[in-house]
Amino acid sequence: MIQKRLRQKMFRVWLNEKEHKFLNKYAEKNLLSASELFRGWLHEVMKNEGYEIKEPLNPEKIKKGGKK
Repeated sequence: MIQKRLRQKMFRVWLNEKEHKFLNKYAEKNLLSASELFRGWLHEVMKNEGYEIKEPLNPEKIKKGGKK
């Protein structure tokens, strides 16, 4: 089971039918949800602009002796 991460803000975007179909098809092809695809793109842009991106640690890895 994938745990949902707590998010503080929601972003809504309106797409035309062609954009929506492309986004969902591309995400599915890459085994992602549309929101995961968007967040990945956003993080890449932020990294290119010099922002440091820190993802939360996976609690399962901490329990198994991984990074803390």
